[in-house]
Amino acid sequence: MKAVTDALATYLNTEKEMNVCDLYTLTLYDGSAYYYTDADKDITYNGHTYLHNALLLKREQTKINNVISVDSMTVSIYATVDDKLGDKPIFLAAHDGALDRATLALSRCFFDANGNTIGAVDLFSGITEVKSCGGLLMKLTVKSKVQGLSQEFPRRRFYPQGTYSTSGGKVSSSTEEDSASVIAPYVPLKEVLL
Repeated sequence: MKAVTDALATYLNTEKEMNVCDLYTLTLYDGSAYYYTDADKDITYNGHTYLHNALLLKREQTKINNVISVDSMTVSIYATVDDKLGDKPIFLAAHDGALDRATLALSRCFFDANGNTIGAVDLFSGITEVKSCGGLLMKLTVKSKVQGLSQEFPRRRFYPQGTYSTSGGKVSSSTEEDSASVIAPYVPLKEVLL
């Protein structure tokens, strides 16, 4: 469930035609944040001004699954050399690694008939990966912050914990360690990895 204000809940439950826009918050690893919108004008919300003329952002649908997997979103950024991230053009900053470990948050903002902001719903947030960057287009893949949950435990990895031996189906263990021992479980395959 998404947390919304009472005014926004009433608006969402009663209105048939809605005025909306997307709000993007790009937070770099160093903590600096940049605010963008796909609206026709700058949007002020929650004490931040979301710029409409800094970058042109277009997103694909957010993919959210009900099984353990990585939720993701693809965002296309159209920019020129005049569009900057800090003091560098955004594409140069991306090539220099400024977007490594950055997060991108997406919210949907709703307006009343007079153009006043009613509220916003947080839709997605994740860690950015630069998929491609060149010309006038950069594609970002934004993966959910819980992306490690979809990975399986690595197979055929053995971590020495001490020496042991088996005798008559029983395991005899020792607290002594040495650098020559290898722990390898029985693998019912033709090859054995040691």
